[in-house]
Amino acid sequence: MQKRLILVVIGLVILAVAGGGWLIYQQNASQAKEVTQTTNHKTTSSQLQTLDYKIDYDGKTYDKNAVVYVPDSYQDNSPMNIFYLMHGSTMNNVDFAETMQPLFDQWIASGDMAPMLVVFPTYYPDSSFVVSNYTEDYPLNHFFATDEVKTVMKTVESQLTTYAAKDTSDTSFENSRAHRAFGGYSMGGITTWDVLVSQSQFFHDYMPMAGDSWIGQITGDSSDEAVADTLASGLEDNNYQTNDVKIIAMVGENDGTKYSMQPQINALLRNHSDLITDDNLIYWENANGGHNQESLELEVQHGVAYLFQ
Repeated sequence: MQKRLILVVIGLVILAVAGGGWLIYQQNASQAKEVTQTTNHKTTSSQLQTLDYKIDYDGKTYDKNAVVYVPDSYQDNSPMNIFYLMHGSTMNNVDFAETMQPLFDQWIASGDMAPMLVVFPTYYPDSSFVVSNYTEDYPLNHFFATDEVKTVMKTVESQLTTYAAKDTSDTSFENSRAHRAFGGYSMGGITTWDVLVSQSQFFHDYMPMAGDSWIGQITGDSSDEAVADTLASGLEDNNYQTNDVKIIAMVGENDGTKYSMQPQINALLRNHSDLITDDNLIYWENANGGHNQESLELEVQHGVAYLFQ
């Protein structure tokens, strides 16, 4: 299958830190491109809509957008499951959406993926925050997971018909959580774990790819056991049971990130077996996969088959 790069790639560098590797792209001008109202990027089977919103971060207001993949089968009067999919370091949500759109079309047509709305947000307030040192992204990842994600949900789900029925109250989002998922790749995977901690009342399914949890930077304890306790804390606070959550964690076989992911996942299974089991935590390695675009696409394709099941 012919692969498209998410960005116009000038350089690709694999860095290693804490046993993990991270995909770094050079940013191009499209990150700074402002898109107003909705775009009309269409294929024969789907369209992309770009929805604008504002967010306050560190004392300043930013104009932002989320791109939404809308499959051909979507009807405004019929609710559809919704999947929020976060990019990795230096990536661009507009280009990410345009790369994934034809793949989603193919997977839906072949039956590998159920029709669903897919939201492509970005954790960058604007292009000035895009830097080569991905570790500097984490405050943005954490802010998105704890604060901004709800603004994105309200923006998208007030305009497109999900199981919240365009009612953006907390009660409506909680009642429809079984039809809402969050996932991401690399730093987007790290964002996903933070969403699990902070927003478990709004999301049932989680799809972290090629990213471990960095929540220890917030709590002050990055041991695997402490991280596992924090990851389970939101679910436990909401009195959820095993059938109230699903985690599909994925990584490339040759991606060094797995050596940070595996101990945390094992601690979850070991120390929270009343809540997290082999049935609701699926761990998958793509054979010979690295930390790159091909692995991203393979992991998304594998993971979406488990969503909303």
